[in-house]
Amino acid sequence: MAKSKRNKVVAMTKTEKKGKDAKSVLFDKVRAAADANEHAYVISVSNMRNSILKAMRMGMKDKNSTTFFFGNNRVIAKALGGPDREHEYKDGLRFVGEALKGEVGLCFSSLDVDSIRESFSEYVLTDFARNGVVATHTITLPAGPVLKRVEAVEMDTLDESLAPSYLAVSKDEVMPFPNNMETQLRGLGMPTLLKGGVIMLMRDYTICTEGEALTTSQAQLLKHFNYKMAKFNVRIVGHWSEASGYETVDGAADE
Repeated sequence: MAKSKRNKVVAMTKTEKKGKDAKSVLFDKVRAAADANEHAYVISVSNMRNSILKAMRMGMKDKNSTTFFFGNNRVIAKALGGPDREHEYKDGLRFVGEALKGEVGLCFSSLDVDSIRESFSEYVLTDFARNGVVATHTITLPAGPVLKRVEAVEMDTLDESLAPSYLAVSKDEVMPFPNNMETQLRGLGMPTLLKGGVIMLMRDYTICTEGEALTTSQAQLLKHFNYKMAKFNVRIVGHWSEASGYETVDGAADE
C-alpha cells in the first residue's frame, strides 16, 4: 500500500537559509552609512522610550538622512574596524568602536555637532519615571486629605517654592482621590485610612527623595499623583568626523 503524503513531516531544520544573516546585513549597513556620511556619533539615551526613539529615527532620517544603530555593538565595532589602525574602515573609526560599550548607540549623519544637538533637542520629552530611575526631587505629602494634581505636570517646570509637597496653589489644580483607591494607596506604602468617604493621610509621607533610585511602588505613586520626573534625551558621548577624527564630547556613557 502506498504511504499517505498527508501526514508527511518536513524537518524545517534541513531547509537552506536564503540570503545573508542578520549580522552580515548589519555589518554592511554600518559601512554603507560610514561611506555616506561625514560624521559619526556615539550616543547615550536617558529614560528610553521606544515610541519617542522611533519618532526620532524616522524624523531625522527623513529630514537629514541621519541613520541610527542600537544593539549588537560588537558587530558594529567590527564593521568600523580595529583595534589596530591598519584594520579600521576609515581613519579614527576604531576609537568609535572602542566607545561602543554599555548602553550606547551609534548614528551617522551629515550634521555637525551643534546641528545634530539641535535636532536631538526636538525630541526631549518628560514622562512618568519607572523603577530604578533616580529621583530628581523630594516629594513629601502633608497629613490630611490625599490630593493629586488634576493634570500631569513636569517636575522641572514646577515652582520650587511649592516644595517639598509640590501641591498646587490653586484648588482648581488638585482633586481628591476616589475612595476606592484607598486600599491601593495603602498597599503602595502610604499610611492612609478612609474617613467619611475621604482618603486621609495619617502623617506626612515622603514618596521619594532626590538622588535616590525609585522603587516600583514609588514609581507607581508618582504616576498616581501625576508627577512626571523622567526626561527622555540624547547625550553625545563622542564624535568622529573625516576631517578631525574622534573626540569625546559630553563624557563617558556612564557619567
